[in-house]
Amino acid sequence: MTALAAALTGLLLALAAVAEADTDAADVAALGNLYTSWNGPSQLTGWSAGGGDPCGAAWMGVSCVGSAVTSLKLSSMGLNGTLGYQLSNLQALKTMDLSSNNLHDSIPYQLPPNLTYLNLAGNTFSGNIPFSISNMVSLDYLNLSHNLLFQEIGELFGNLNSLSEL
Repeated sequence: MTALAAALTGLLLALAAVAEADTDAADVAALGNLYTSWNGPSQLTGWSAGGGDPCGAAWMGVSCVGSAVTSLKLSSMGLNGTLGYQLSNLQALKTMDLSSNNLHDSIPYQLPPNLTYLNLAGNTFSGNIPFSISNMVSLDYLNLSHNLLFQEIGELFGNLNSLSEL
């Protein structure tokens, strides 16, 4: 009887681990949109435009806590394209480093709202810095250098009391 109980306990723990690996659907959609916006780069092992499980399948550069994507680190990966239009769906994302790629056009207005670290340096983004950055009150590090951005900064960073490096 104890062997059966131990086997059932092991099975339940294994099933719980699989259930916890299912990535939040909004996060999957946002990452799929990014992948498509980057023209499906082959160097991003595990990534897919049509769904999948970034947390359970260990997509390159993606880190998770439970079912939530919390970090996206893809610096110097030769990515080419834009940032898509679903970044704000990444509600639990704290770190986003897409520096030193070939990303272009404007930085979208709707960025992940709870970022603490944002590095988009070394791309060819153009236009204005999105005003939504002024609402990212947890932002500690921001690097937008070596792009083609232009505007007067003015009061854009006035609400960012946590910002320690710009």
